[in-house]
Amino acid sequence: MKLDSQISTISKQSALALDIRSIFWQQWQQYRDYLYCCCVKWMGGNQTDAEDALSRAMLKAWEKVQKYAGEITNFKAWLTTLTHNLCVDIHRERSRGANRVEDI
Repeated sequence: MKLDSQISTISKQSALALDIRSIFWQQWQQYRDYLYCCCVKWMGGNQTDAEDALSRAMLKAWEKVQKYAGEITNFKAWLTTLTHNLCVDIHRERSRGANRVEDI
């Protein structure tokens, strides 16, 4: 009987993983254009940088949603915050790189 319960648990976990995946990608598609517009604004109008930031945000969001799916109550707000923070991080990375070049 223990094996049956383990198989049932594994099946439930697999189904949950599939649900999370399909819900995430559906939600991502729904908000992608909105997030791109935000990225363009936060990256100073540079479309290439905005596309890079959006791609990085997508990967980071997918990584994080697998861990925190049950805790996210407002997916759009969560994605927007994650994306904004990533854009700020990109600006910081670039300013550190610029400072290193000036020091040389």
